[in-house]
Amino acid sequence: MSGVGGFFYGDMFRELLAAGLVVAYAGYCWHKFRQSRQARQPMPPAGAAPVSADANQVWVIYASQSGQAEDIARQTAASLATPRCQTHVCRIDEGWQEKIVGARCVLFIASTYGEGGAPDHAARFVREYLGGEKIIPALRGVRFGVLALGDSSYQSFCAFGRQIDAWLQASGAVREFPRIDVDRLEGKALRNWQKQLTVLGLEARAEISLVQPQYAEWEFEKRECLNPGSPGSPICLVVLRLAGGGTHTWQAGDLVDVLIPEGDGHPRAYSIANLPGEGRIELIVRRHVREDGTLGLASGWLTERALPGDRLSLRIRNNPGFHMQQDLSKPLILIGSGAGIAGLRAHLQARARMLAEAGEKAPQRDAWLFFGERSGRHDHLCQLEIEAWKRSGVLSRVNIAFSRDDPVTPYVQHSLLAQGKEVCDWIAAGAQILICGNARKMAVGVDEALRNLLGAEQVDSLCEAGRIRRDVF
Repeated sequence: MSGVGGFFYGDMFRELLAAGLVVAYAGYCWHKFRQSRQARQPMPPAGAAPVSADANQVWVIYASQSGQAEDIARQTAASLATPRCQTHVCRIDEGWQEKIVGARCVLFIASTYGEGGAPDHAARFVREYLGGEKIIPALRGVRFGVLALGDSSYQSFCAFGRQIDAWLQASGAVREFPRIDVDRLEGKALRNWQKQLTVLGLEARAEISLVQPQYAEWEFEKRECLNPGSPGSPICLVVLRLAGGGTHTWQAGDLVDVLIPEGDGHPRAYSIANLPGEGRIELIVRRHVREDGTLGLASGWLTERALPGDRLSLRIRNNPGFHMQQDLSKPLILIGSGAGIAGLRAHLQARARMLAEAGEKAPQRDAWLFFGERSGRHDHLCQLEIEAWKRSGVLSRVNIAFSRDDPVTPYVQHSLLAQGKEVCDWIAAGAQILICGNARKMAVGVDEALRNLLGAEQVDSLCEAGRIRRDVF
C-alpha cells in the first residue's frame, strides 16, 4: 500500500510542479505581450496629455464626400470628449488601423456617394480592405457603431455604410447597437445616433446636428432649351433670381437644394452652373421622364411648368468635394456628359476669371474638356461659350463625343482612351481632374478608363490627394 501511495503522491507532485511551470510561463508570455502592445501604441503629439493605461479612448472614423460626414464626426468627438474620455477623429484613409489598439470603442460615420459608391478619398481603403485581403487585427473584439449617411432616392441607399458595418462584423468587431441609416440628414436619425452612444457607456454632452443653410425665396426668371430637336430629353438653362433683390455668394462646384411649389417636401440638388456676381443662379437641368411617362417633380417644374415670377425655396450648399485647387500652374482636365456640363461650366468661368485677374496668358496645357452627349446636330451644349473659351485660350483642347454620330468612340470614356498617352502626360504634369454627370453610366465608364490608363493604385492616389474630384448624380 505504501508503495502505491508513494507513487501516487510523487506523480501528483510532478503534475503540480508541471502545472505551476505552465502557469508561470503563461504569465511571462502575457507580460511580454502587454509590453509589446504598449510599445506599439502611438506616441501622443507634443503638448498632449499622456494617455493612461485605463483611459477611455474613442476613435471617430469618417468617410465624407461633401464634408457632411466629417462635420458630424467632429461634432460627435467634441460632444463625447471629457477628462476621462479622449476622442480622436481620423479620415478613413489616414492610417488609424494600428492606433485603435485598446480603444474603448470605434465609431464610423460613412457617406454613400452616388449610386452606392464610397467617397473619393476612400477608394484605396475599399480596394485593399473591403475588396482585398488586408485585415486589421486590432478590430477583433473592439466595440463599434456605424452611422450611414445616404439618400433614399437611390436604390443603393446607404450602401457604403452598410458595407462598412458588414465588414466590421466579419473582422470580429462587436456591434453595440444596430447601424443607423440617415436619409438626407434627417434630424430624427441623428438624435438616435446621439442616444445610442449611451449604450457604450458614454454621454454626448452637446447636441449632434448638421445645421443646414436656411432656405430663401427665389423667383423663376426664364429658361432656354439647349438641345432643341434632341433625341433625348430636353436640357434647359434655367435662370433664378433672389426674390426682393440682394446677393448670395458661392464658389464653382457648389450646389443648390430646391423645393418647388406643391412638391413632396424633399429637396432636389443641382450643380450651380455660374459664378456669383449678377444676382442670379443658373442651373442646367435635364427633364426627367419616369417610366409611366410622367415628369419628375422638380425637373418638370423647372423645364416646363414654371412661369416668370413663380417662386420656389432654394438654399446654397457648400460642396468642398468638388472645389478646384486654385493653381493656374497646374493643368485641368474636365470630364462630363449631359447636364453635367453645369458644374464644369462654373469651373471654366472660374478659370477664365483667375487668368484675367492674374493678367497672364494661358499656358499651353491649361484646360482640356472631354464631353459627351447624343447628337452633334442637336446636343452641342454651351457651344458658343466653349468656342469662346477656345479662342481665348482658357480651353486649350476640346474632345466631344456624340454617341449617335460616332460608332468608334461613342462615349466620353472612349475619347479618354483614344487620347490616352496625352492624358497621361497631362496627369504627369500635375493635372487636376474634375468629373461631373451621370453616376450610373458616365462616371463608371470614366473611372474604368482612368484605371485602364493609369492603374488602380495611381487613380486611388489621385483621389486621396484631391486631384480627382467628382460631382455625380
